Amino acid sequence: MKETGKIISYTSGSIPANLVSLAFATYVQFYYTDYLQGSPEWIGVAATIQAIYATLLYPFLGYLSDRTTSRWGRRVPFIVYGAVPLGIAFMLVWLAPFKPTHVLLFTGYFFVTSILYDTLFNLTMVNWSALFPELFKSSQRRAYASAWKQMFGILGLIAGLALPRMISSAIGWPLMGVVFGILSIATLLTTFPSMELKRRREEQRNATQVQPAEIALPVMKALKYTLVNRSFITFVGMRFFVQFAFTMLTADLSYYAKYNLHLSGTQQSLILLGTLAVALPLVYVWGFIVPRLGAFTTTIIAVCLFALALIPFIFATTFLGAVLSGLLLGVGLSGILMLTDVLISDVIDEDELHTGRRREGMFYSIHGVIVGLGTPLQAAVTAFVLVMTGYKADSVQSASALWGFRLMITAIPFVAIVMGIAFFIGYPLRKQRVKAVQEELSQSQSLPS
Repeated sequence: MKETGKIISYTSGSIPANLVSLAFATYVQFYYTDYLQGSPEWIGVAATIQAIYATLLYPFLGYLSDRTTSRWGRRVPFIVYGAVPLGIAFMLVWLAPFKPTHVLLFTGYFFVTSILYDTLFNLTMVNWSALFPELFKSSQRRAYASAWKQMFGILGLIAGLALPRMISSAIGWPLMGVVFGILSIATLLTTFPSMELKRRREEQRNATQVQPAEIALPVMKALKYTLVNRSFITFVGMRFFVQFAFTMLTADLSYYAKYNLHLSGTQQSLILLGTLAVALPLVYVWGFIVPRLGAFTTTIIAVCLFALALIPFIFATTFLGAVLSGLLLGVGLSGILMLTDVLISDVIDEDELHTGRRREGMFYSIHGVIVGLGTPLQAAVTAFVLVMTGYKADSVQSASALWGFRLMITAIPFVAIVMGIAFFIGYPLRKQRVKAVQEELSQSQSLPS
């Protein structure tokens, strides 16, 4: 398969990765509490428990990814066999058969279907993500593939964040879930050619022995080496706080737009569409900056720009003001999206020098665990603010509730980003260190075995 075709095929997986995950994270709590009018307290508790369970499961899925072999090698079977169940599970989340007056059945259905969806999502997408450093080993190929990945990723973000309100306004939330489930299956199928299944089967058939670098570390040692890795911890600490800020903003924007600005569902979607429309072309600008300043410095700039762009939301009182604020968010967001895979690939390269093994599955899964904890934290913080400020579903809100909506999309995310920057200051893989690691790896791989 030609290189460009392989890159396009693989990176198209960013569409379902963002399509269903962002639609779920952004709208499911609003759907069950405001649209279906379930109890905010019960749904908040269920969402928090579900998300904690799913994120705690994540590292074991990554370890399973690193050590599982098949006729196609590592990782691929989980993607091939997980695509269809993942789409179906997403559909089920939006097809609640019980009324909110049956509190236990209603909350229980939300809890069980969310657990099923999140587990299948993590199992499938951690393996897809872990293929990135394996498929694209040089810095040049990673940069090129990352640009394509983020382009598709932003398309998935647009679909996952902005389109659910438009689609649900036209055909209802349940059918929106069915449409998105089908789209996720279809787009995951487009990643299969990049995996070159026939070639992988032949390689596995011809393999006569397992190389030492392919032997997985014992699970506890693998966890230990990951969690004491300074480069990884400072990177993932920053990612946690930035992702929490982004999740607070997107998940709670619906409350702010509906009650503070009195916007329609379509207008709310247009705010997010504006953000992503700005982010899409700027991905390539950030790709131009990274080789010159290095990933660390570029990340600091992007995260600071994202934090500063939150401030105008405090003063926005009209649809136009909210749209302009959203446009500013796209500048920093595009850089954050562009840099995530670059940073984690650098961390994985450095780890190979210390352990002699490629442990993409473990790093991506632990990254998913820690970053994913932002979702239950967002659910808990949102539920707390809603209850404490006197929010009442689909009714005229008190002044304290209106202030709470504004707080959830400005001050809380801003403080989180500041904390993320403080974490990232200790990140040791600056530009020269990354260059040295890549040169050392290149030299060791060129030695005769």
